[in-house]
Amino acid sequence: MHSELRAQLAFRLAGLRLQPSAFPARGVRPALAARHRPLEALRYDFPVVLLANPANDELALPLTQLTDRLAAKIDPAAADAAEKRLALLRAERDVRHAVASGKPGTLRKLWPAAADALGVDGEIVDCDGTFPAKAVLHAWNVVEKGKAARFHAEADRLAARLREIMKADEARSPEARTAEALCESVGAMHRDAFDFESMAQILERAFEGRPLPEARRRRIHAQLAALTAQRFFTDPPAHGMVFDGCGEALQAFRARYPEMRSFARTLAAAGLECEGRYDGVRHDALFHHLAETPLTRDELAPFPSLLVCVREGDMDATARAELIDLLACGAPVKVLLQFDDLLPPTGLSDVLGDVAARADAFTGLAMGLGHVFVLQAPSSSMPQMHRGLVRALAYPGPALISVFSGASESASLPPYLNAAAALESRAFPAFTWDPSKALDSGERFSIAGNPQPDRDWPRHALEFEDREHQAVREDYAFTAADFLAAHERFARHFMPLPPEDGGSCIAVDECLDRADVEGAGAALAVVDDKDKLYRMAVDDTMLELARGCRERWRRLQQMAKLGLPLAAPAPAVSAPPEAAPAPEAQAAPAPAVEAPKAAASDEAYIETPRCTTCEECMAINKQMFKYDGNKQAYIASLDAGTYRQLVEAAEACQVSIIHPGKPRNANEPGLEELVERARPFL
Repeated sequence: MHSELRAQLAFRLAGLRLQPSAFPARGVRPALAARHRPLEALRYDFPVVLLANPANDELALPLTQLTDRLAAKIDPAAADAAEKRLALLRAERDVRHAVASGKPGTLRKLWPAAADALGVDGEIVDCDGTFPAKAVLHAWNVVEKGKAARFHAEADRLAARLREIMKADEARSPEARTAEALCESVGAMHRDAFDFESMAQILERAFEGRPLPEARRRRIHAQLAALTAQRFFTDPPAHGMVFDGCGEALQAFRARYPEMRSFARTLAAAGLECEGRYDGVRHDALFHHLAETPLTRDELAPFPSLLVCVREGDMDATARAELIDLLACGAPVKVLLQFDDLLPPTGLSDVLGDVAARADAFTGLAMGLGHVFVLQAPSSSMPQMHRGLVRALAYPGPALISVFSGASESASLPPYLNAAAALESRAFPAFTWDPSKALDSGERFSIAGNPQPDRDWPRHALEFEDREHQAVREDYAFTAADFLAAHERFARHFMPLPPEDGGSCIAVDECLDRADVEGAGAALAVVDDKDKLYRMAVDDTMLELARGCRERWRRLQQMAKLGLPLAAPAPAVSAPPEAAPAPEAQAAPAPAVEAPKAAASDEAYIETPRCTTCEECMAINKQMFKYDGNKQAYIASLDAGTYRQLVEAAEACQVSIIHPGKPRNANEPGLEELVERARPFL
């Protein structure tokens, strides 16, 4: 026992293996994912049908939901009802196997009976490395078509009204009041019924001097020409508006900006003209000045959005800088930033923060800009979060959509399970940041869509058979260490424990909660390719990464509590109870959680993900304020400084994310003045 304990200690502290191991390095997966091994035989949210003609906000539907809709059409009282439902399930299984084997196609091609019965069609896609771009492009096309319809409707309305003004002006012109013109307008069959010469004389006296001024006539002609000649929206909308690089998108936006600015001024002037409120004396000078001023976000909103789809692994330093520049300029651009791996491929020596530190850096900077909509989700959750995706794409300003595809080369899990495991383990949590919502509205920041969002780690029942062939059931927490154990390149950070090993190791979540861990440390449960259960010791490197994921998750929980209460998850696409994603991440909707109460007004806090690393708070007190792994500030200890320093830091913060709360020390000098200064930041 002492030799085994020494071996475990050597492994945990120094990564040394004092004993040889026959444990396989390949095919290892978390124990909770064991029952999801035959993924094609399960009913879950993939594959998804990208609807060709979406209606009722349904951009895409899981194959299982289409099957359920077909089953709902079967008369339950019919003698062959059960047989028909089984036939539907068999057909669904065949389509799922065809898609999993790489056979592309549409619903009409792979299941024509379902397409005819439901009146829908669309490409069927699976959860793989191509799914995020396909899903976002499909949703973007739908949103842009709706925007184009509204844009053209408004332009056509203004053009029609301007034509009516011009037609009325032409009717009052001398040429339109001649006897010949009046006779022509009435028609030859009524030529003898009227005295057109007398009518022309009467009209000439009645309308004398009332035609439009020449300046207004020229102005309306110019507005009509601009309204009818515009080509901002094309069919299909993706033409010239989808890019695979941020630099190209930024150049395209800058090239189109003068035309958009000119047309926006035309829309505004035409609106005044149609309402009869355009005053040349005042408005000519105003619009001349506005011709060189930047457009507001509301003025940019009606114009086409640009879509950029990039993989983080393909970006160099220049491309990363271009991404931030593109978001910062305020252009109506939507950026899909896809992650296929959450840690650098070269190993842990390059990891300066925690798991997904690169994703955190981009989303944190985007939220810190203040005007960027941010949506983060693994690809396994995109069917459930489609309403958030539509909100991001319809947002009038820039939006960053950060997605983990799960298509990691070193993962032993298929992409869907790998992405679901990242969500479950808090390695890649889902959240939305909507700057259009008021900060105190309860809707700006949400972590809805995460499993068991009130806990540090989701907990599930782990059922297995022990050495005596007895059924055992354990309450098991799925941590970031479990997620990392499924990646072959981290195999050296895990060591199998002897079957007879008892209490020398404790669970990872318990180890992270205890500051006085003695002995060998932490262990987790995995299975090999034969679903044989093993206990694996975890070294300190993995524990530190898991601890970083937990701390980041706690900060997100704090933002959800302080910024806004947890919103109820959006209505998810339905799936039968047996459709169990892994590791039980989405087997069923997350249990209802009572929305936590807003934080007390006297609690000081920092909106850490919005920190821009301006160093102002650090210059005031480096003990009270510290940086996390992403070099974003948080309050490390309120006891390390004074209320005055909190207030001064709030005043110095460039993005106003420090909220000093109320003083804790009633005896601190100058409190009355400090409380008044803190009021704008509470």
